[in-house]
Amino acid sequence: MVIEANVIAGHVVDWVMAKVGRSGPLPPADNGRGEIHRLVTGKLGDHPALLDAEDEAGGGTVSELTRQQIELAITAAARKDDAFAAAVTAALAQRRATGDGVRVFTGDAHADAQSSGIAIGQVGGDVHLSPADPPQPGRSLP
Repeated sequence: MVIEANVIAGHVVDWVMAKVGRSGPLPPADNGRGEIHRLVTGKLGDHPALLDAEDEAGGGTVSELTRQQIELAITAAARKDDAFAAAVTAALAQRRATGDGVRVFTGDAHADAQSSGIAIGQVGGDVHLSPADPPQPGRSLP
């Protein structure tokens, strides 16, 4: 079974960052990430990449290298265990169904720049758009 390990790893890292940043329990809106995190840590146990993510999150950020290592570990585990792959895929689908405002783009994409804009050809990791539709530009200054 093919899974979106890059997206799942992103949710694991987000959950770790949210957990480290709070002294109390996580709010209900984080339950989807929490379930994904629970499934991944239940399967990977004390994998060094997960331990690194927790250590790095204490410093305020998790490196892209650590996120990639988590992604690779998830991919390897899913290839060996169809039940894990199905469970984590279902948890990701449930997270998406909550409509929490997170947009995940997978597969091929196309970006055009107009009027001296900037087009991004490739982005690694999750992409969050805020605001969803930027305001129209005003009159330019001389």
